Amino acid sequence: MLKNLYSMKGKICVVTGGSSGLGSYMAQGFLEAGATRVYITARSEDKLEAKAEELSALAGGDCVALAGDLSDIKGIEALAAELKENETHIDVLVNNAGIGTGGLFVDMKPDVRDVSRDLNLRSPVFLTQALVGLLKANATDEDPARIIFISSAAASENNARVMAYSTSKAAVEKMTSLLALALCDDHILVNAIAPGAFYSEMTRNTWEDRDRLQSLVERIPIHRFGEPEDIAGVAVMLCSRAGAYFTGEVLHVDGGHRLTFS
Repeated sequence: MLKNLYSMKGKICVVTGGSSGLGSYMAQGFLEAGATRVYITARSEDKLEAKAEELSALAGGDCVALAGDLSDIKGIEALAAELKENETHIDVLVNNAGIGTGGLFVDMKPDVRDVSRDLNLRSPVFLTQALVGLLKANATDEDPARIIFISSAAASENNARVMAYSTSKAAVEKMTSLLALALCDDHILVNAIAPGAFYSEMTRNTWEDRDRLQSLVERIPIHRFGEPEDIAGVAVMLCSRAGAYFTGEVLHVDGGHRLTFS
């Protein structure tokens, strides 16, 4: 029963925002779990190519760089077209690309709100729509396709300093449950992961500041930042046989941090 429970052998995967941080951790996890090919996307072609080479060497698999800008519909359509040229189907889509924005309500500008909404919600929804045909193509009752949206612990926290970001991620969690219902008859499972504090570019200002890092770690019940294995392990579980009975769920991977929110 347990022999191949977490295997991703033969899977074709797409991870947006895969050139660093959480996206690269999940891409590496998929490759190490046996995925045939993992496409990673980001805007910076040089950085993306370097990461694809690194992950292919580390995990002994085929990591492919697909540079593109997912902030507008044309970029989404271009990425989808390239994937359709290369593959007859995909098994896994991880909508990880996004942006962190801060600021109080009184200081919030329309462009900040629009950027958070567009990159954190609009782009992943329309990329999913553009790729749903590839996801359906090889999906079955016994082996469904998987979609993972990346939310955030901030979606559960009443923190007025990150209002635009928090509301965009809360919307992602609602979209997860709606799409889970909409796509279940197509044999596509839809879940979300809500990470807490991990070492990434988005949290660099925190972990490079010793005092800020210590203050945050003290508030996390298990008293540490997340490691690459923590997010990769949950993603592999959701995309393998082990996670085949999950859909419409939000998995909080935050060391219990949300339990401290007032």
